[in-house]
This record gives sequence, structure tokens and C-alpha cells, in this order.
Amino acid sequence: MIFKMPRNSKVHIVNTLLFSAMMASGCIFAQTTTLSLSTQQVNEDIKEFTELLKQRYAYLDKKNVHQASFEACLRKQVTQIKTVNALSGHLNHCFEFFYDQHSEIRPRPRDYYLPMPTALTMWAEVESETAVITSIPHNGYAHRVGFRAGMTIEKIDGKAVFDAIEAANVSRQQGAQTWVLNRLLTGTRNQTIIVTVKWQGQLQTLTIDTQQVVDEIIKEKPILTSEWMGDIGYVRPENSLGNNALIPAFDKALAKYKEASALILDLRNTPSGGNSDVARGIMSRFISERFPYQEHELVAVEREFGVKRRWQEFVYPRGDNAFTKPLVVLSNRWTGSMGEGMTIGLHGMQRATVIGTPMAQLLGAISGHTLTHSQLNVVIPVEKLFHINGTPREAFLPDIVIDHIDNTENEDLALKAGLHHLSKLASKAN
Repeated sequence: MIFKMPRNSKVHIVNTLLFSAMMASGCIFAQTTTLSLSTQQVNEDIKEFTELLKQRYAYLDKKNVHQASFEACLRKQVTQIKTVNALSGHLNHCFEFFYDQHSEIRPRPRDYYLPMPTALTMWAEVESETAVITSIPHNGYAHRVGFRAGMTIEKIDGKAVFDAIEAANVSRQQGAQTWVLNRLLTGTRNQTIIVTVKWQGQLQTLTIDTQQVVDEIIKEKPILTSEWMGDIGYVRPENSLGNNALIPAFDKALAKYKEASALILDLRNTPSGGNSDVARGIMSRFISERFPYQEHELVAVEREFGVKRRWQEFVYPRGDNAFTKPLVVLSNRWTGSMGEGMTIGLHGMQRATVIGTPMAQLLGAISGHTLTHSQLNVVIPVEKLFHINGTPREAFLPDIVIDHIDNTENEDLALKAGLHHLSKLASKAN
């Protein structure tokens, strides 16, 4: 079953690529304004930016940013910044001290990195002295051009991989290496990234064409896909958790599978996040009573007054005929932000078994702040988010973790494991 987006919904996907986790009006390809700024205005906006981070950035305790180096970066060549576009590039560059893909200054310059995980085609990790591709979306762009989980990355654009990481690691923190590696593999618009890999003892040279990646992301797609898999229903939102039209589309799909023995909810294509109304709208169909689904902590209150503010957010049942049969949620590195919230929510409500890889690990709940002179929007996590058992959302692991290394047969291992898990539950029930 395929549900098409309303015609104007394509703009949501286009904007998602620029905004990474929020839907908004505008266009990914619109360059930031060339409006002029004086040196005084630039300095005042930079001061406002640094104060905002000190007061509201929720994960200062996790990032261990070297404050003096960060502020030195911000002060560097300030007199050469003459436009809003240049200031955006400067702030985004220095903000890499925080190595946080859930934060950015918007709009970003056209020549700046594309957002992760939306434009990320594979996930690689620094492991000891190697850089290894550990996850690739099933039949996704990276697989089609020859990349495989298990490949070690030897060079990026002709430079030894660890030299490339060191050169791009603004923070100089070892803990940022994996983030920097994936930033390099995401690239910028209209870039051809040349990657030398070692696979089964042989060196290969493969390329990532970021324009092809962008074109694939913004082309019109269904809002949701679904199908029968034997007597099990399968439903997959297609990067549409920010589109309110997904709620009735999901209701329509769920009605089709009301007699199914179980359901698989595939959240592996939700890299651009979404909104909590859509998330609660979907989760509400799997419960018959009120449940908490995640915890929030507003760090700024404790930072200013010494008083901790932490609370639970609830989901209420919605509609008739809640689906109360077994449920599997599939996750991967492209399960981002609101997709992560839904995953920990359904898990915390004890309504789902989660199968897959660790998620995108996007930090917290984001909020925007507009700088006075440039009108740039600084988007940062202002709340920490937790599973209701107290686990930080970014630290959550699936119940069944899938290892994609050496998946030479190109099987959808998570889906296969989900079907196997539900089959075992059915056998026990009988």
C-alpha cells in the first residue's frame, strides 16, 4: 500500500534537508542573505551567541568544549565578516567545537556541510586505528554505488583517512572523530567525494556524488508505505514525521491490518525528525490507557537557579480499536530525533520490541533563537531527553542489536530478525 503526499507536501522534504530536523517554509537551495553587517553588529551577535550557549545549551556537561579555544575561533578575523552569509559560515564552523549534528545556525551557507543524518549515505566509525563502515541503508544510495558494511576507509579525497579527520576536527577532541568522519562522508552540495576503501583484502576507489544524494532526497515520495508480510502488517513512514498528513494516512494503513497477528513499524527512514503531534498520533494507536513516553529536563532552570526541572510527557489512546497485538519497531542510524522519541516511547510503554542498530543519537529537544542583527536562527538542544527508565535517549540500544558487518548477501537483516521474533512469539502463543 502506498499513500501519496498532498502536492504541497514535497516542500516539507525539501526544507527538511536544510533544517535537518524541523519543517519550515523556504528552500534548501536558497542561499543566506548577503545583507551587510558592521563589525560592531557582528561582535554583538557573536556575544549573544556565546551567552545563549552558556545559558541554554543542554549538553555542555557532555561536550567538554575548550571554552578559550572556542571563543578564540569566534574572534578570529571578525573584521573580515561583512555579510549575514559570512557570519553564518563563521558561526557554523566554530560551532563544530560541539560536534553536534542536532544543532546549527540557519540558514547555512550553500557551501557548508549537508545535514546529518538526512544526507548521510552510510555510517562509519573510528575503531582503534581504523575507520570502518558499520551500517548502510538497505538498497540505499551507498550500496548501489558499491559501498558495503565492513569496508575500512583508507583515504578520503586522496588524503589518508586519519589525516583528513585531523584536518577537519575543529574541536581537536578524540571523541569527535567518528562525527567528523561522517561529516566528511556527507560532504557539501555538488561535491564528488572520492573514497578509497579496503574490502576483502583489495583496495577500491568509490565515489559519492552529493548532488545525486540531494536529488534523491527531495524527489517526490509516498508519505508512507505498507504491505502484508504473511499475516503480519508492515508500515514504514517515509521521512514524513513532520507532516501532519501522516496521522490520517497511518490510521488508514492500520485499519487495513486490524486482523494482522502482529505489526512491524519501520522507523529506519526518519532521518529528518518531525513533530511530537505526529509521533503521539501514531503511538496513541497502540495503547488503551495513558502512558508516559519520555522524560524532559530543562537544564537552563537548574543552571540559573539551582532547581532541577524534569517531567514526563504522556501519550493518550486515540480512536477505536487500539492495536494491542505484538509490535516490532525497526531502528537504525537514520532513525532521527522524533523517530528516536517514538522508538524509546513505544519501548518504554512496553508496547514494542526494538530491533536494529543504535539510532542517530541526536541530542535532546531543539529550540531556535534569533540573533538580533543578522536574524540568524541558532538551533540548539535546550532540553535533555530520556527513556522513562532514565536512560538518555542518545544512549538507548535496541533489544536485539543487528550487526551489518559482512552482510554480503545484502539481506535486510533487521526486517528478517523482526519477522523471526514475531514468528517465535506466535509459536509460543500456540
